[in-house]
Amino acid sequence: MHPCELRDPREFVGSGAVILLTGMAFEGQPDQLVEYVRRVAAGGVTGVGFGVGLAFAEVPPGMVEAARDCDISLFTVARRVPFVSVLARLHDELQRQREEGLERFIAQQGALNDAAVAGLDALVDKTSRLLGAHTCLVDKDGRVFAQSSHPGLPPMEWGPVIADTRAQNFYAARRVGGWNVLAQRLADHGARSFGLLAVARESFGVNERALLKQAAGLAELTVKRPQELRRTQNELNSMAMAIQLGMDQPEDPMRRIFRLVGDAQGRVRPVLVKSEGERAHQRFLHALDARLQDHGRLLFEYTLDKSSSLLLFRGSRTMKNLQDLLRDIRGSKRIVVGQPMPWAELGVGIVRELESFAFGLQPGMLAGPESRTLSWTRDPRVKGAVHNRAEETWGKVRAHDAEHGTELAETLEVYLRAGGHVSRTAEELQSHRHTVRKRIADLEDLLEVDLKDPLVAAELLILGVSVTD
Repeated sequence: MHPCELRDPREFVGSGAVILLTGMAFEGQPDQLVEYVRRVAAGGVTGVGFGVGLAFAEVPPGMVEAARDCDISLFTVARRVPFVSVLARLHDELQRQREEGLERFIAQQGALNDAAVAGLDALVDKTSRLLGAHTCLVDKDGRVFAQSSHPGLPPMEWGPVIADTRAQNFYAARRVGGWNVLAQRLADHGARSFGLLAVARESFGVNERALLKQAAGLAELTVKRPQELRRTQNELNSMAMAIQLGMDQPEDPMRRIFRLVGDAQGRVRPVLVKSEGERAHQRFLHALDARLQDHGRLLFEYTLDKSSSLLLFRGSRTMKNLQDLLRDIRGSKRIVVGQPMPWAELGVGIVRELESFAFGLQPGMLAGPESRTLSWTRDPRVKGAVHNRAEETWGKVRAHDAEHGTELAETLEVYLRAGGHVSRTAEELQSHRHTVRKRIADLEDLLEVDLKDPLVAAELLILGVSVTD
């Protein structure tokens, strides 16, 4: 926007400009303002602001007709409104629009990042919506990997566009068949190359070009992922064959895998989680996986049974780190945290030890190495006696379950940890109280004991904690 009183300002203003004038150079000559409007319109001026109250009391009618004929804007500026205030208001509005545009652009970048997590189809579809264009991901052979049509645009034939952009090596910003085409080449992956194409009726601005470039970068990461997964799967295949053949497992793949979970010293921290049921356990694992993904970490989990898993975390994780990680998702889980150790020392014995400690925890408890008790039960001098007595009791119950398809062992475990309360046992097992009472009676008949006797209950609880399957 330029204030200018020259009779012919075309030399000093650019195309798309808006001129402010009072018409002082045309005072007493309103007819010459008609030719003035035609000249500036021919020079690319898009609007004229005419200040009234000085040389002219109102806008001359011929000037209005000329502006309409030349299709340029014409507006009145009152005498009390200084031109400088118009310029200031214009500057403020332009600044507001720039800031608003920047905020919108940042939000669009975030939307592309979120879409990329869901895969190529979601990413290409979101790119189409943000650009207001038809979009397509294609390789150098013309094969389409993902495609999205914008609902606000007429349908189009991709063949000519793909052929033209392939000829340009996916570096193109041109018109093809009445469409504005913008292409962004992805970085080559081996012998493969791809291009992300956007097609619209309107030309693409700077922000649209930047968004397409970002979308191409995200697509590049997604395209590479299958190759990385293939390499990982090949390594897993090799390890599976080595195990089946009884041969030494290749150490390099193992080291690479455990490096993802180990700390700087190659240590891992085992954690055993026992849930109140299968569905609750699956919900916990899903929530934990999502939380680890937010932290850029992978889930290392081995399913021990339908309601318990062994998890591995970095050896440098403290108890507080783990408590914070599991906050709000652990619920009534019984969780035992082991000592940090080199990943190569992790074995079945560690798992069995953690299982025995988890057995004696109350629901919702998280126990670390410092809180463990009954270590005397693993003393070689008493271990044999404990094992024999456990076989006479728990072994008999588990054998009965295996033969008759009952759930007495699980009921006994929950009942003992609940302090002999039938209601609490029924709540955790999600069973009716009458069902629990019937199982307790069956257990008493099977073991020939009175489970309400504190000494009997204590003995069975200690045996269950000390010896696990």
